[in-house]
Amino acid sequence: MKISHVIVPAALIAALFFPPSGKYSSPGLALAPIFASENAPTREILRLIHAVIDETDESKRQDLLGELRAYQADATALLWLKLLRDTAWVKKKVRIIDMMAEYGDRSFVLPLANLLISPQSAVRQSAARALKKGGDDRLYPVILSMVNSDVPVHKIYFIEAMNHLFDHRFYHSLTGLLRDENKSIRIYVINCLKENRILESLGLIRGSALNDRNDEVRVVAIEALGALRDGNSLGTLHLVLNDRNRDVRRESARSLQLIGSMMSVNALSSRLLNEDDGEIKEIMMDTLAALRRVGDVRGLERVLLSEKKADLRIKAAHVIGFSASGAALSALQRALPDPDFRVRAEACNSLGNYRNRQSLESLFDILGSGDRVYVRTAALHSIRRIKDKSSLMGLFDLFTVEKDPIVRELLKDAIREYIKRFV
Repeated sequence: MKISHVIVPAALIAALFFPPSGKYSSPGLALAPIFASENAPTREILRLIHAVIDETDESKRQDLLGELRAYQADATALLWLKLLRDTAWVKKKVRIIDMMAEYGDRSFVLPLANLLISPQSAVRQSAARALKKGGDDRLYPVILSMVNSDVPVHKIYFIEAMNHLFDHRFYHSLTGLLRDENKSIRIYVINCLKENRILESLGLIRGSALNDRNDEVRVVAIEALGALRDGNSLGTLHLVLNDRNRDVRRESARSLQLIGSMMSVNALSSRLLNEDDGEIKEIMMDTLAALRRVGDVRGLERVLLSEKKADLRIKAAHVIGFSASGAALSALQRALPDPDFRVRAEACNSLGNYRNRQSLESLFDILGSGDRVYVRTAALHSIRRIKDKSSLMGLFDLFTVEKDPIVRELLKDAIREYIKRFV
């Protein structure tokens, strides 16, 4: 049976926090010459604390914590705190803090709160997690002292702590730092608002995206608007989509992609007319493809007919096919002689969306040409999608002169389908 109550004299507390010097200065010997009678339970408490820290099995650790709680809480808490104070190795210190959180004692709150300004990031994060689990209102003045500190890094530590300990009582202290002169502090605040999904701050984040004097801060704010799927920020994002800074434009395009609103179609299509960055073009075309809508086709036409990178021309040929306009059809027809066979094939595929004679004529020209089988089969596939009765004779005529066995077989299948459907 364990001793459930241990009286802790003042001399024991003094020995814990002010150990004697000389040969008894090590933790294991410091108490021995002073308290022979209390030494046994103290050693047992320390043994259990170290066992809890070292145990990796959850159920065994809970059993050890149960044994530890049988001892007087004040004595046990003092030993936890002394061990924490005497440990210099960061990894071990973090483990101690984590286990202190599992043990749970109100006397830990203020010592752990003081670690929120530790120079070691891992220690700060561990202390914040522990306080999230077992903190109380005694934290309030400690945290306020951090945000009001003259030391800039303490403000950053305050923001870090808010990622775990956010309380609406700190809202104005947190958002007030968006006016701080230090750009890093403003960035930390925006990330904190995003991670905590504090939606009431969206208006402030929009303001930062549009008006902050530092482009890095603007990029972070724009990214936050997308991450929070802020539909009310579309006007802001459409505006900064034309910003002089490439990173700002890219992040705006990404955020518009995440929000995925039909209201962005015209803004994205129009921007393609002037955009010169390949990555941004790709993001905008991917968004238009997902929306299956195209506004002003001139931007896509420019990419399709003038872009040096074949991959972007292929994507433009695909996306422009979602437009029902004559301008889009004309652009696709002009793309059929493209030097890259993949672009030609994608143009054929998109022409299948236009169920008219102009489209069919272009597709039959490709099907009867000496182009690659890949391109010609794309043209045939589009002809079959259009399902025009008048195509039957054209398919039969091509079948009679076709030499390639693959194309010949595909033509035979298409003719059979048309006979079943129309004859």
